[in-house]
Amino acid sequence: MAPKKITPRLSDIIRGVRSYYIIGDIALVSPKDDINKEELAKVLLQINPRIKSVFIRKKVGGELRINELDFAGGEYKTTTIYKESGLRFKVDISKVYVNVSLSSERDRLESEVECKRVIGDLFAGYGAIAIHLARKCGYIVAGDLNIDGLVLLKESILLNKLKGSIDIVQYDAHYLPFRDKSIDIGIADNPTMISSFKDEICRVAREVIFYILCHSEEEASRYLGKTDWIKVNDYSKDLFVFKGRVRCNEEKQ
Repeated sequence: MAPKKITPRLSDIIRGVRSYYIIGDIALVSPKDDINKEELAKVLLQINPRIKSVFIRKKVGGELRINELDFAGGEYKTTTIYKESGLRFKVDISKVYVNVSLSSERDRLESEVECKRVIGDLFAGYGAIAIHLARKCGYIVAGDLNIDGLVLLKESILLNKLKGSIDIVQYDAHYLPFRDKSIDIGIADNPTMISSFKDEICRVAREVIFYILCHSEEEASRYLGKTDWIKVNDYSKDLFVFKGRVRCNEEKQ
């Protein structure tokens, strides 16, 4: 019997690179060390025929949470169709933040959220959560400051045959254009900055599912309110993304 072929680990081929994300036909790599970009692209294009473009992701920054990218090789393009849980998303990695590692969390959120009168995805980005919830509930409101993300969301609505299911609004979430308590359930997925928006979100929403980046459940409670906080993602050795459902007080925040 012929010996079993062993697929080498990526870190054995390129030092400092353990893994990568595939978004549609684009590979995103976050190496720990400086690497040879041309060699990286050549290896990835060879080992995975789905990949057409390779980019190095340096960091996520700014109010719009956009990746700083460095092109490594292949076809230079930043726009692709990303598939998740039977849904299709038009994305541009140079204009919106795409986190494929949270796809299972979006599935859980879809199963957890009750289809009440008004659901608001308050930091919609390109519409990952909004499309999931619209598929289940038939109608939601989605908004963001990033106009490019909202244009992509509009295209994804058509890709998923959900026309009429999502009302799209552009705004600065410090000043939400909704009446007090007009949203039954708000989804607030902006983990790094969410505490600065809490009062305004609770002005417009009766109940909010918050995502926050912090060190512990106690810290999350201190910033956003006491509830059962659940760890949904590891960010670093001692920083994590927690999710919690908070019932906002009826009195003015």
